Amino acid sequence: MDTHEHSPSSEKSLEGQRFQFTDCAERQRVIDLAFDYRGDVTIELLSGELIEGYVFDRDSQSSSPTFKVFPKGQSCVQSIQYDDLAVLTFSGEDTAFGKSWDDWVNKMEKLSQKKT
Repeated sequence: MDTHEHSPSSEKSLEGQRFQFTDCAERQRVIDLAFDYRGDVTIELLSGELIEGYVFDRDSQSSSPTFKVFPKGQSCVQSIQYDDLAVLTFSGEDTAFGKSWDDWVNKMEKLSQKKT
């Protein structure tokens, strides 16, 4: 179950970025980013298997940390151990990028002004 703080939105989208891991800390940081990403990622496992899908849960506190993915085009959930992850690419469109709270507030203010 997710107990982490969510990453604040950044000024630059992660879309298209590719991460190959050399240490556990970097792997965990990128999995956290993938969890907050509102698009698909492509995962390459150490076995060479490729999985494209949406990261929706993670458990970094267990003795064998895992994260869960809804694989694209499938109705099942796949659980992946952190240690099995070789490469993660933010391959899908970042559907939330540029849609900040401030943008929403500004839009609502403009709509409110038009009504008056």
